[in-house]
Amino acid sequence: MRVCNRCRKETERMFCPSCHVLTYPPRAAGSAPISAAGEFFDTTIWQGPNRSRGIEVAQNERDKYFSKKQDLVVLHIEGRRTVATLGSQFWKKPAVIKKAVDDAGRDQLVKFFEKHHLLPPAQSIKEKGIVDTVVFEVVVPCEEFKIVVTERKGSGAEEDT
Repeated sequence: MRVCNRCRKETERMFCPSCHVLTYPPRAAGSAPISAAGEFFDTTIWQGPNRSRGIEVAQNERDKYFSKKQDLVVLHIEGRRTVATLGSQFWKKPAVIKKAVDDAGRDQLVKFFEKHHLLPPAQSIKEKGIVDTVVFEVVVPCEEFKIVVTERKGSGAEEDT
């Protein structure tokens, strides 16, 4: 099985039947090595047409730190352990984590966004003059991440720690 880098479709052919570009063998399972633990990457806030929000992961970071074989990931949000389901939509563009539920079944992402007043890039630049960024720390590659909000220097917004 091979993968088209443009449309991300899997095919047996050397060239993608829809895009007509060269396909490549898929990345090895568990593409992030064990040594990736402790690494950091930045993400932004995503807002859908129905005003739902999520965390958007850049495609290169998604391919490096997440695995298609791992449908559930653990996110540590402000000391709380939550579970996020990635689903097939995560592997399309944009790669968005829309929900992370705690043991009681409550969505903690919404609370996290509200507590830190996190907005999508276009809106945060307009209202605050900065892009709200959420930093992921890799605890266990492809399985477990800790998320925090970056320090906002010079924005006038005070952060609770």
